[in-house]
Amino acid sequence: MTGDLNITERVVRADDVRAADPSDEAQERTIHRYGRIAILAAPGESAEESVPEIGDMRDLVDDPTEVETLGLAAQRLRRSADYRRAKENRPRDGQEWDMGDCTSVVPVPPQVAERDSQQEAGPTSSYLEGSVAVGIVIVQGPTAALSFSEAEVVKVVAEVQNGLGWLATANPLAGISFSYDIQNVNLSVQADPSAADLEAHWRDPAMGALGYNADWNGVGAYVEDIRSRYGTRWTYCAFFTKYPLGHFAYAGAPRVVMDYNNDGWGPDNIDRVFAHETGHIFGCPDEYADSGCACGGAFGRYGLTNGNCENCAAEGGVPCLMKGNTFTVCGFTPGHLGWAPQLAVNNFGYNAGSWRTDRHPRFLADTTGNRRADIVGFGDAGVYVSRSQPDGRFETPRLVVKDFAYQAGGWRVDRHPRFLADTTGDGRADIVGFGDAGVYVSRAQADGMFGPVTRVVDDFGYNAGGWRVERHLRFLADTTGDGRADIVGFGEAGVYVSLARADGTYGPVTRVVDNFAYSAGGWRIERHPRFLADTTGDGRADIVGFGNAGVYVSRALGNGGFDAPGLIVTNFGYDAGGWRIERHPRFLADTTGDGRADIIGFGSAGVWLHRS
Repeated sequence: MTGDLNITERVVRADDVRAADPSDEAQERTIHRYGRIAILAAPGESAEESVPEIGDMRDLVDDPTEVETLGLAAQRLRRSADYRRAKENRPRDGQEWDMGDCTSVVPVPPQVAERDSQQEAGPTSSYLEGSVAVGIVIVQGPTAALSFSEAEVVKVVAEVQNGLGWLATANPLAGISFSYDIQNVNLSVQADPSAADLEAHWRDPAMGALGYNADWNGVGAYVEDIRSRYGTRWTYCAFFTKYPLGHFAYAGAPRVVMDYNNDGWGPDNIDRVFAHETGHIFGCPDEYADSGCACGGAFGRYGLTNGNCENCAAEGGVPCLMKGNTFTVCGFTPGHLGWAPQLAVNNFGYNAGSWRTDRHPRFLADTTGNRRADIVGFGDAGVYVSRSQPDGRFETPRLVVKDFAYQAGGWRVDRHPRFLADTTGDGRADIVGFGDAGVYVSRAQADGMFGPVTRVVDDFGYNAGGWRVERHLRFLADTTGDGRADIVGFGEAGVYVSLARADGTYGPVTRVVDNFAYSAGGWRIERHPRFLADTTGDGRADIVGFGNAGVYVSRALGNGGFDAPGLIVTNFGYDAGGWRIERHPRFLADTTGDGRADIIGFGSAGVWLHRS
């Protein structure tokens, strides 16, 4: 691990970087580039991290530049035990930011404000995908108080590297990489806390020293210069200084300004503050209370509201980099950054593979027990799986079972329901199919493959029991709390259950409730949705039905049985509320985190909720 990021980094010559293999689970890609040096990252920790010693850098490149030397020195610092300890004990970890709105506290010059009048970022940084040029400009003055030691210069580069490394790996599908220019500018300008423009007091002479116009236009010319030089999509720069500032950290495209001492957050939090300010560069609003945020507005590439604002979001919102000192994002920040949907697998689609909804069911389920959902498709020749990778990508689909399919087995959507469910309690989703002769299972193996197809119950099938898709719902759900998915069917005379056993077999088919069924209760698929969900938090799935008069529940008792159905809500029903299958979807889901499934209905006037 480098710094406090859960990634493995490797240093190579940029010319030696090979194209990444999408099917490679340990996929590496460039996230930082310093001249001829590239830093590659792969998800997770590894003992194979390699960083050349600075004194031996000529083994990697001839005549290393200052940018290359600083980039490698920063990476070496981030790998040190002292740096990691500092991150483990970083000040005010997890606390909400307590500064003012850092996008308006020091406004950009008027002419830029007129040009970039919209709330979204300017053309240098419209959204955070692809390659980005980053100029790090360290501005020093003539006194000890305004100077940076060599260690502090390396510290700045390391903190930027750590913060942007987190951003680059937070969404691997966005393909984010940063190419750096580093400038160390020494000025003879004295500090002047009473200067009318505290930033321009040192910024303008710094730009002049770099050979650009000694004004705001010089900043624009500089970032465009490094974008052209490195051939990147986006560009911005960051000034680090000890000169007096109007605020210790703020942003406005195309620049970030930061005080090295980082106010009460300290240099060990530069990485997160800098990543936060970079969020502003690419369209994110502040979310913490002291910024004066509100939940409205239109921000970023897609014009999304600020829904995680601490001042108005439910319970103050959730942890997020734009809200506090944390390397996490809320549900709104990815959209603010402009992370668009990406093509993850060139298959399983209408054109890509010729998949059809009336022939080929498709699911998301964890088939390996690693808590990542894989793509599972029932094609013509069998069941195909594309396993999810640690970096958010999916491997190339492969055929895992030559059955359960349109041609391989003669399975039909209108006759044979198929599911993915953990039938053994090992954390891996097995393939379960309701065929003509009964219920068939192919169990997920530890190596990612699937076992032989076995008939486990001689019932619940098209011929075995006379079950019909248009009359008889069937589910897999844990009704006893043992972690194993039981077979549940809504038949003619009631609800039938076959309990999963520890040895992988299933028990006898038993009618557990004389209701919720076609004849027993007059329930119809086209009028009355039915579900299995834990409504009490006891780990057992209860029967929930949306009937004519409202919502009925029959609670699981723990011994395989269920209590008598009871009407718990006089709404969400065909007569009680006028809810219709073709207009009003209804679901059971835990919306509060208390372990109990709540009722959610998408009605005519909006979304309705009844909490358990």
